[in-house]
Amino acid sequence: MKHKGTVRLETPRLILRRYVIDDFEPMYRNCWSEYDVWKWTNYVPMDCLDDVKTKANMFTEKWLSYDNPRRYSWAIELKSTGDVIGRMFGMRPDDELGQVELAYEMGKPWWNRGLMTEAVRVTLDFLLRDVGLRQVYAYHADANPASGRVMQKCGMVYQRTVPQGCRCNAGVFDRVEYLLTGKEYFR
Repeated sequence: MKHKGTVRLETPRLILRRYVIDDFEPMYRNCWSEYDVWKWTNYVPMDCLDDVKTKANMFTEKWLSYDNPRRYSWAIELKSTGDVIGRMFGMRPDDELGQVELAYEMGKPWWNRGLMTEAVRVTLDFLLRDVGLRQVYAYHADANPASGRVMQKCGMVYQRTVPQGCRCNAGVFDRVEYLLTGKEYFR
């Protein structure tokens, strides 16, 4: 396994890249200010731009640092407009198990266009092929099946449902878990 950190990734319609300070306001406006996006996360409430830094500790100098090669945090940029419309990140990289948890969010105006599926596919390819992880896992609240459809379209395999195992801003839900191993991916 060779951690490479957040490197630039591209799809036909998207660029996944490191965040810069200029993404602060567009990311809030296009994604985090929208309740239908925010409710499926467990971020603290962000009612204004200032809350992003002071309550959620995002877009701080430390958060914008990409010195750690085990940090995977991409801004999702729409190529046609240059707008930052979402986020992709690999959490809790575990070198011993060779795995990472994948999480993502995208602003509501860009839902149901296949954009998140594009972003997840290119990210899975990078993590499994270039970084050499053995597996990538993800989960969603059972009340948010659209997130699960993205996982399914990207080849992730249903593992189990944990009753009341997902806490997010919308409440407590069953946690639906998916996994993609390198073996399955390269088959």
